[in-house]
Amino acid sequence: MTAVVTLDVFSGAPNPTWELSDHEINQLRQLIGSLQEKSLLKPPAVAGRLGYVGFRIDSALESLYPTIVISEGVVDVARLVPSRIDRDRKIERFLLDTARRLLKPDIIAHVERKLQIPNKFTAGPNMHILSPVPYDPGKWNDDPTIQTTNNCYNYANDIITNTIAQPGRGTGLIYSAFECGNVGIASTRDGLVASGRPASTPIAGHYVALVIWPSYDYHWYRLDDDSFWSHKRGQFPAKNVDESGNPISDPENCDRADYSIFCGYYLSDPSTVTIA
Repeated sequence: MTAVVTLDVFSGAPNPTWELSDHEINQLRQLIGSLQEKSLLKPPAVAGRLGYVGFRIDSALESLYPTIVISEGVVDVARLVPSRIDRDRKIERFLLDTARRLLKPDIIAHVERKLQIPNKFTAGPNMHILSPVPYDPGKWNDDPTIQTTNNCYNYANDIITNTIAQPGRGTGLIYSAFECGNVGIASTRDGLVASGRPASTPIAGHYVALVIWPSYDYHWYRLDDDSFWSHKRGQFPAKNVDESGNPISDPENCDRADYSIFCGYYLSDPSTVTIA
């Protein structure tokens, strides 16, 4: 199997499937890569309505995501990363074109009609900006593997790698000392952006904060959509309280135990940051 497309259109009968050619796979990759707008929304393909819902692509290729779900202009390429927004629904139209030789004309006409219907996921210009991430400890705590193989850097960036990610390793040059400048610069190589104290909701991504236990360790906090900060210590569960059990409204002044040095704030956009 290379890349198999499934048209989600039928309820009782099997849905149509077909295989993409190498040329079509390259075209698909280019189309996905051209989508600049990101969103935390997922495709509405689970709505259960009758008729055309969307497309699913299953692939065994290293150059393509294993599973891609596309519905109403939302392109879901992986479970734990932001979706791409395809306002013109060009990928859906492209996939339909790859099967014109296989599908009956009335099915093609049905899908084309559905692609013309305005929907809430592509109607407004400001619907899909990335906002601060929600506090969702279950995402990190419910699966023992995820909990034990992702640390504060994973959590702060809201990216699960199962590698106990380290600042700088994702881009080839890890930090060399437990100092604000050293760890901070390593994180900027990964794509984080140094920032001032948060004063408003960022247009893209979310705020994180770096602290240091001098000579021994670093730690990261994350600002969530409830305006409080949360964090995850190493292999332990994510939490939204400090070392005294109090909600964290200000990481500069909360109880941080021996992490006495507050280094500063950064912006992290999970769609562009590279950690490992």
